[in-house]
Amino acid sequence: MDFETITVENSRNVGLITLNRPASMNAVCTAMLYELAQAVHAFDGEKAIRVIVIKGAEDFFAAGTDMSEFAEMRNAPDIDGGVYGRSVQTIASCSKPVIAAVAGYAFGGGLELVLLSDIVIAADNARFGFPEITLGVLPQMGGVSLLTNRVGRAKAADLLLTGRHISAEEALACGLVSRVVDVADLLSEVEETAERIAAMPAAGVCLVKRAILNAVGCALKDEESIARLSLMSGDAQEGLRALKENRAPKFKHE
Repeated sequence: MDFETITVENSRNVGLITLNRPASMNAVCTAMLYELAQAVHAFDGEKAIRVIVIKGAEDFFAAGTDMSEFAEMRNAPDIDGGVYGRSVQTIASCSKPVIAAVAGYAFGGGLELVLLSDIVIAADNARFGFPEITLGVLPQMGGVSLLTNRVGRAKAADLLLTGRHISAEEALACGLVSRVVDVADLLSEVEETAERIAAMPAAGVCLVKRAILNAVGCALKDEESIARLSLMSGDAQEGLRALKENRAPKFKHE
């Protein structure tokens, strides 16, 4: 299977997906999300693959969501008819463990991919955040419910309402990531973890993942309509236009 925005390879029992849009610091666009869902689905159906790893090309994970795409979408059906909702559900419903290897930036859509992962191993130079509020919109891949389930209401409100970025250490302290390692050791730590899980009984591993997801009870589908609605406000449209025109937005707060 040929991809334009990601690369895919098998390493023994581990499926490795690399986000590969270095010119945009691997910002998540519609094409990338579609291809990522295809790759996850293919690995999920491949018996020999027992663990999936997602990492970013170059020195960063994914520096955001390509919000310029949303500036061209005028109503919720345009977006719901696209690949966002379906692709996120495909990734979220993967039966096999997904490990995110995070170096550098994981903002916006990048952070949502982190939150869709089961284990997050972060380099000490990693930074996390949801800047969407600065455009007057919500994260578009279930980030609100995913973040709230991961770190709790108070911390989620802090990050979502301020748009501030946090360090790997703060992310570890609030439970956003599983562990933090030296950036030089990131890939070896991820590889060791993936191989350790791959050596466990496959059926048991899948059942553990299912039990964890049931315990968390993410309401991704319920959040979709709210996230899409956030794109329809006048201020959101102004924020998206300002982003496209490379200027500061002028919000009316209506």
